[in-house]
Order: sequence, then structure tokens, then C-alpha cells
Amino acid sequence: MSILDKVLPGLTKKRILNNKEAIRVHSWMKVFFGDVIPHRFTSDEKLADFVRDNEYCCVGQSHSYNGVQIVPDRNAVLMGKSTLDSCDCYPVDGTIKCGPSTTIEELKRKLLDDDLKMFNSGNYMAQTVIGALVTGTHGYGAKATMADSVTELTFLDGSGRPVTLKRGEPDFPYAVVSFGTIGPIISVTLEATKLVSYQSDAWITRLSKKEKLKKGSIATSWAVVPYSDPKDPLIMLHTLRPASVGKLAQRTKPSLFSWARLAMFIIERYWAIDRIFPRLRRPLQRLADRIDIRNHRRTITDERDLDYLYDPEPLLKSQRSPDILTGLFSTTHTAYNLAFHVPIDRAEEVVKFIMVETDKWRSLRFHLKSLIGVRELSDKSALPFAGNYEGPTVAIDLFADTRDYAWLERLQREVLFEFDHIRPHWGKSAIVPEFADSLDQTDMDRLRALHQKHYPSGNLKPNERVRRLFKLADRGAPQMAETSAAK
Repeated sequence: MSILDKVLPGLTKKRILNNKEAIRVHSWMKVFFGDVIPHRFTSDEKLADFVRDNEYCCVGQSHSYNGVQIVPDRNAVLMGKSTLDSCDCYPVDGTIKCGPSTTIEELKRKLLDDDLKMFNSGNYMAQTVIGALVTGTHGYGAKATMADSVTELTFLDGSGRPVTLKRGEPDFPYAVVSFGTIGPIISVTLEATKLVSYQSDAWITRLSKKEKLKKGSIATSWAVVPYSDPKDPLIMLHTLRPASVGKLAQRTKPSLFSWARLAMFIIERYWAIDRIFPRLRRPLQRLADRIDIRNHRRTITDERDLDYLYDPEPLLKSQRSPDILTGLFSTTHTAYNLAFHVPIDRAEEVVKFIMVETDKWRSLRFHLKSLIGVRELSDKSALPFAGNYEGPTVAIDLFADTRDYAWLERLQREVLFEFDHIRPHWGKSAIVPEFADSLDQTDMDRLRALHQKHYPSGNLKPNERVRRLFKLADRGAPQMAETSAAK
């Protein structure tokens, strides 16, 4: 067997040497990548014909940081690049049904036409809805896991036949958050809810003040300044509660000529300063910590605002400032992001542990980028692979320069070693065998059985790390289809 046969089994030497069809697909921030044969579809029927005759994997919009959507040397069904973007709202039932190419923003705008909104969502609306659901994407507050709103889904089995599962059926909860082990999912139906205006409060304060300030809120997230005092860190706290009649927007600011005002100037622009002057990360954070600033801003959100969870000001950020600023500076576009779920009652302990550990690594020239994000998922999910399946959790988001992503994986290992019941975020965690300790073995067996039931020939190929964690056998060598697109 030649080297070419070993590197790309299933392809002839002629096709390897003259292949102009393969493209490189990347995870978000391009840390993980692989060469695949791309396939785009204009109908469910053509997609079914393709699935029946080929080995394949499914790719949404490639927003996952950890490469869970990357399966090299395979046919890649590019759901985000296809035109299967149907989206139908049923206001009487309070539900909406969409196809695999529909993005979160498109779904939200469709709901607005009938004065409805999603229960919760992540902060990146260019994701496909189905891609976000199957990787456990979440917001914060009640019903934080997006997939908890799914009432029905339809996927194609290994023979290209549609299989519909509804809430209440035994296999349903295993198919909803399934991170590439079930697919392609060709439609989902989600519950929606009525529009509400919220009182959004944002504080710069100390962690010790968090419980008092969040009292009465229905959703809470906080961001920790990683190089502040780990005994009582400086945090940015955000709470939501239904807007009350008579409550008005307000904002408090430090005196114009004061150290606190200077620190506020730095913090409000920290994402840009961090990008331009990375060496100043720790000194600037230590300065803000010593000044010990306090700040409060209250915003009354517009009930038709698409992203009030993350940006309570009117309109989208892209509509208020040039997109180039977002692309140059925001952590979504400039940093590697690793996340995992922690029981909510241990959140503060885990955050302080992370702060102490990373400060030890300064001699190794590693620094966390931006802030440590903490989103509280305040209820229990019914889905076995959701982050909050065992009860309320927080999702802890860590950021670093892309070249330093391995340091974040080391931090994850340290947390897994020190704490119990750490659950994965399927689009951001490093998917490692240690997560098996926090996932019920019966549930893992159920998902494996569901995959093997519907793909007995093994033609659907999940990511390698997922296969190892769930002990999914890789049956057969890769087989590439001869065409790069289905017309």
C-alpha cells in the first residue's frame, strides 16, 4: 500500500493528485480543520438520495470552536450552505418549524412577524438553528438550553428515510442534543413565547455583592476580571427582570476627573485595548482592581429587540457601528473560546480556582484574554446531554489567543481533576474521555444504540473525539462521492 493510500483511503491516486473538488473546512477561529468533499442541496429528496449511497458527515455554519463538526476525508453535507431554509410559524400553537439551513437570526425575524420570540438563544445569530440545537447552545436564565424548546424533529436515517421523533417518545431526548451522531436533521419544531420588555441592569461590582444585586431577577450572567483579586474578584454583572411600569433607564458615572473615570474608560474599551496591546492585559486589570470602581446602568429593552440577552441597547451592534470593528476586536472573532458546565453552587469556587491557576502560569507567558464569562442556567433540562441535565449549572467561558488554545485545554483538565460533575459544552469543550465520569453510562449507551439503530452500515461519521467518547465503531474506510454538489 502506498503512502497516498494510507493518507486518503477510499480515493484513487488519480483523484488524489488531480482532485480539485476537495475544500478545507475549519472550526470557528480555524484551530481545527480538515479537507472534505463539499455537498450542497436544494431539496430533501436529493439529500436523501445522497445519504443513501454515501458515507458523510454534517456541517452547519462551522461555528463550533472545538472542531466537533470537522471530520476529515469525508463527504461533508454543508447544511448552512444549502438552500433548505424553510421557516413556517404557527402563532395559534405558539410554534415554529424550520429547515437545516435556517439561521437563528432568520428564525427570530420570522417569529417577530407574529409577535413571538424564542425562549432563549446563544449570542451568535449566524449559526444554523439545528447546528446550535444539536451542540447544546444555550443562553441563560430559565429554559436556557435552546433544545429544551424543541417539540419535534425529523432526520434521515442511513437509508435516506425520514424518521420523526416527538417530545415524550423514548428516543427523542437523545436525538435533540446529539452533536453529529444523528443526522442530517431536516426539520425541527420549537416552542415560542410572547414578546416581553425587560429591565436590564448592568453593574461593575465585586463578586461578594452578586447575590444581593441579582435578587428578584429571572436571568443572570456575570463576567470576571481574571487578574483582579481572587479573594473577591471585580465582576461585571448583568441581570434581567420583567420591566415595571414607571421604571426608567438610568446610568451612574464616576466624577469626570477621577481615577475611577479613567478606569471606566479603559473597561468600556477593554476589548479593543486587549486586541492592540496584549501585554497590558494584566497591568490594566490590576489597576482597575485597585481603583475599586462601582458603576450601574439600567436599560429598558425594546420587546422587539433580537439580542436583548447580550446587548440591551436598541438595534443590533452591527447596525450601530461598522462591522469592521466587530471583526477586528470582539472576542467572538479574535479569540479561542473553551467552555464547560459547572454545578451552580460551585461556580464561584471554580472561577477562583481558575484565576489562581492562570496567575501561576504568567512565568510561562500565558495570559487569559478578555474576561471569564459565567452564564447561569437556572433550571434543569430534560435532555440527557444538555449542560444542565443534572440541575442548575453555570457555563464558564474562557478565552485566549488562538495560538494559546492548548492552555485552555490544560485549564479544563485541571478543573476536571479538581471538581466533580463538570459537564461538556459540545461546541466548545475539548471532548475528552474524562467527561464520561459526569455523563450517565446508561444515557451514553442509549445514544450509541440510537446511532447504531438508524445507521447500521456506519455511513454517518461523527467527529473522532465523539466516536471515542461514546465508543462508536468506525466501520469501513472513507468513501468520497464523485460529485461536489447536488443540483
